Amino acid sequence: MDTSLPLTQSAASSQSSLARRIREFRLIARDPALLVGLLVAGAFILIFVLWPLVRVIVQGFFTSEGEFSLKYFARYFEPGYARVYWEILWWTLLMGVLTAFGSTLLGFLFAYTVVRCQIPFKGLVHALTLLPTISPPFAIALSAILLFGRAGFVTRDILGMRFGPGINDIYGLDGIIFCQIITFFAIAYLILRGLLERIDPSMEEAALSLGASKWHIFRTVTLPLLTPGIAASFLLMFVESLADLGNPILIGGNITVLSTQIWIAVNGEHDLQKGAALSLVLLLPTLTVFMLQRYWVSRRSYIAVTGKPTSGAATFVREPFVRWTFITLTSLVLVLIVTLYAAILAGSITKLWGIDYTLDFSHFQGVFKRGLEAILDTTFLSAVATPIAGVAGVIIAFLVVRKAFSGKESLDFMSNLGGAVPGTILGIGYILAFIRAPMFVVVIVYFALAYFFVGAVTKQAGWRLIILVAASLIGIVLAWASYDERLRTTSEFNILSGGLNWMPTLAQTQWLYLAGGILFLLALASIFFVTAARRRRVFMTLALMALYLLSREWILLLTEPMAVWGRTLGGDYLPGVVTSIASWITLVFQPPLAILGFTYIVLGGFIMTGWAARTRPFAAIVFLAISCALTFYGDPLALVGSAYIVIAAYAVRSLPATVRASIASLQQIDPAIEEASTSLGGDAQHTFRTVTLPLILPAFIAGLIFSFARHMTSLSAIIFLTTPKWPILTALILSEVEQGGVSLAAAYSVVLIAIVLAAIGLLYFWAGRAYRVGDSVSMGSG
Repeated sequence: MDTSLPLTQSAASSQSSLARRIREFRLIARDPALLVGLLVAGAFILIFVLWPLVRVIVQGFFTSEGEFSLKYFARYFEPGYARVYWEILWWTLLMGVLTAFGSTLLGFLFAYTVVRCQIPFKGLVHALTLLPTISPPFAIALSAILLFGRAGFVTRDILGMRFGPGINDIYGLDGIIFCQIITFFAIAYLILRGLLERIDPSMEEAALSLGASKWHIFRTVTLPLLTPGIAASFLLMFVESLADLGNPILIGGNITVLSTQIWIAVNGEHDLQKGAALSLVLLLPTLTVFMLQRYWVSRRSYIAVTGKPTSGAATFVREPFVRWTFITLTSLVLVLIVTLYAAILAGSITKLWGIDYTLDFSHFQGVFKRGLEAILDTTFLSAVATPIAGVAGVIIAFLVVRKAFSGKESLDFMSNLGGAVPGTILGIGYILAFIRAPMFVVVIVYFALAYFFVGAVTKQAGWRLIILVAASLIGIVLAWASYDERLRTTSEFNILSGGLNWMPTLAQTQWLYLAGGILFLLALASIFFVTAARRRRVFMTLALMALYLLSREWILLLTEPMAVWGRTLGGDYLPGVVTSIASWITLVFQPPLAILGFTYIVLGGFIMTGWAARTRPFAAIVFLAISCALTFYGDPLALVGSAYIVIAAYAVRSLPATVRASIASLQQIDPAIEEASTSLGGDAQHTFRTVTLPLILPAFIAGLIFSFARHMTSLSAIIFLTTPKWPILTALILSEVEQGGVSLAAAYSVVLIAIVLAAIGLLYFWAGRAYRVGDSVSMGSG
């Protein structure tokens, strides 16, 4: 049989597909806004989402000495370990399924009551329902211990119960499930409420007019329309339950689940391979369920929006028995929630919970005396990470909704991955990925950004290659020349240099002065070699870049004496405030040099277009060489132990919320508005800044509020990354509970909740009516 024809057709099809990809890539390269957006979003996801997950997966199969090993996977089949390991896995999955079922059921109860049953004080009910979303994830476990523990107010003081061997108490799998249901059901409530509000009431009215009973309509019309949302809620609650660390640690008792087993492996046994291997076991069900959840969410739009005009009035439940049954059940759960949070407040102002209930505010004095630095630093790092997550979310949403390119679905999927995987996995991944310089990733990101840079400088392929190669070689030589003296004694260096120490070593301060001076000389040169229309902008940008680089060392002349002076001050609070402010200033002016190098390359792509054609290649080589040297200086992106790794983890964990809120808002904006701006001469950057961004501002602010609340209350990923220099409040609360300081932990929790509420109030005040308009966007986005 002659098979040459099919083979020829297959080859032609492959060539055609490749040609389409090349044409698409060239079209993307012609749109600077699209190219920069893709590069920045891609770099962020590659560095802070994909690379840590890859490192976790790889580390699970290798020992600390680099030897391939299936040791911890084999324990699921070894007689001495199999029973325990399978039991932990069973408890984990059972916890996830029961929590998902309970959370979804409770979320539906609240959503149906609020939307259909005309419950009194609807706004108050909504606010109280969202209370668990702005508190630490283990706050419910803490209050459950205070109320229902062995020395609990309800169990011991009211009911007089005494717990002995064999008597069931709040500790264990049932306690974990109870706490997780109360903690997570508000998310299911938001999803299902959004769907209920979007159901076209004419469908139910048509069934009612045909004589169908309310129960029949609910079972055959309403419930099928909600099925995708219920499935999405169930799957999302399953993932949230498996990812939770705080509740199982505090109230698990003799029950161990995978998240706590991973935490013990890393923090207790200091075995990263075991932690990574168990993380991979936990990753498989969470990723599988996450993809199923995305599948259901992608199907929900066809049942939510009909595209036809509707009356806009929901079909209310008018039967007194049904209506008041829903209202009564909802009210009872709300009373339970209020009681749980009231217990935290009461515990914070009680002398010794369970023994002496005398009013005592000394715990708050201890909070601000011992934990002031953690309170201030957590608030500051959360505030820094919030706009990063917000801006990244808006950029990714804009690319997904408004731009057409291959891989758009992959970009959307990967942007949600950081929030989908359990925080314990992300935390371990960050340790593995950034304890040493991830040179492989740094090189990929550098050359991707450098390609954009040289493409902006010239359209001639020959000159692009010359600028890229020359600047990169000069930059790498500068980075090596200024690196630590120890590098010159290594065998690799001696091989490269022929065994001669011919390369001088510059101190970091001297090298930064050299780099900043060269940038300032470029700024001066721009006065003579940049077109008049762009001269002022280019000069100011280059001068500010040079000044910022130089201030990296100059700022220490302010912050170091400031910190020393702060420690000499009297009082319990002022020294901590002053030293924290000094650390914040230093943090702002001393970002990782690799991040600074990447940023300068992107800015340079816009700066160089204004230079005269005859001098542009030389200016580009000098600028790119400095940026390359910044990128590869020292150990680029070795972030473990610094505050920047905490900021990155915060931003990645809250990125999905900002992406989803921005996508929901962009999909409601008619593209014709942006097209009108473009037709009037506005480029993509101008249109996005002056047209699109103001329209999605409400959703943007809603995303910021959620992000800040999630940062402040995050634990599972951050617990692996916190250091004594940068203490995190949630980790401190957990530590206090473990040491028996329940009242002090309650006081910390009250302070944390108060900070989150104050931040939300400030954003409400700043946004005014714009935010209130966007509230529906936030709620409907899930």
